[in-house]
Amino acid sequence: MLTSLTLGSFKNHLNRVFLWKEKNILTGANGSGKTNILEALYLFVNAIPPTERTFLQLVPSDSWILSLSWEFIKNNLPYSGGIGYTKGESKVCFLSQDTLITRSRHRDILPIRAVLFSPMEMNILYLGPSLRRDFLDEAITLAYSEFTKVKREYTLALKNRNSLLKQIREGTSIRDTLDLWDSLFIERAKNYYSYRIKLIKFIQERMSSIELLLEWKYKLTFQYITKIDFQDIETSMFDYLRENRERDIITGHTYIGPHLDDFQCLISENISSNEYLSRGENKTILIGLKFILIEFIEYSSKKDTILLLDDLFSELDTEHIESILLSAGKRQLFITTQNMPNFLTDKDQFSFYEI
Repeated sequence: MLTSLTLGSFKNHLNRVFLWKEKNILTGANGSGKTNILEALYLFVNAIPPTERTFLQLVPSDSWILSLSWEFIKNNLPYSGGIGYTKGESKVCFLSQDTLITRSRHRDILPIRAVLFSPMEMNILYLGPSLRRDFLDEAITLAYSEFTKVKREYTLALKNRNSLLKQIREGTSIRDTLDLWDSLFIERAKNYYSYRIKLIKFIQERMSSIELLLEWKYKLTFQYITKIDFQDIETSMFDYLRENRERDIITGHTYIGPHLDDFQCLISENISSNEYLSRGENKTILIGLKFILIEFIEYSSKKDTILLLDDLFSELDTEHIESILLSAGKRQLFITTQNMPNFLTDKDQFSFYEI
């Protein structure tokens, strides 16, 4: 369990110390920095900023340094460490028991992963597909530390292929050079998909847990939307790229791969949940999916998770909040809220912090 967090210089927090228990609720007005504390916890545990954030965005505007340190209990013994970042050097440093270590070593040492619930996630079934892809890839990143490199290499191959397409269109490169880049692109996409497929199968095998949350009213299917034949990724990608090469050259873009895929939840195998179910029912589905992702992270990484719930009380009704708290079980909880729900104030297991 995480027992303390010290924010030496982190966004709007300077020299602040927090002592944690198993269930923690942070209250305060908008702009007080509640979310910043969750971001610090996420960064500390996962060694990466939350999705769509960078180290630079976490440094206070009047400072050049980001620093945070912590303590937690590992094998019944106290453990301490820290993270530092300097704008000018753009270098991240990780400390373990006052010794400099690598990011990967930091992730290996920590016996936990942190999972963030945000209000945005409660609406991703209605928003753009990039958010749904991030929803899946974040879980894979937390489950497999090497996936960050896999995704980065794929993104680079995609970028280089798109650049070559534009050069061919402009007459500065020849078409035959695409053969080599297509092979590299397919190879890296195949590696990327090997992780996505593990998660997809894991979710599909556990959709009954979400049906239970919906009181068995619907038969649910998790549908992954792609142009790829997972039975033969290499051949299906090669054929598609060959058939659409001229279009790709004209547009300068690649229209196949994990960067374009999507997913949806279907009712009775053919009706999209966001078109038929209420917003409350779709939020139930997303909560269920989130806990399946948590199971995947714990199963694959062999580590426990702590849960960071950012301002969900304003997004969810009492029933959904109770569902999350019940599903959280004995996991350590960190909850931010502006207004304290009445049904929580009398619960002795929660520790309250005014920010």
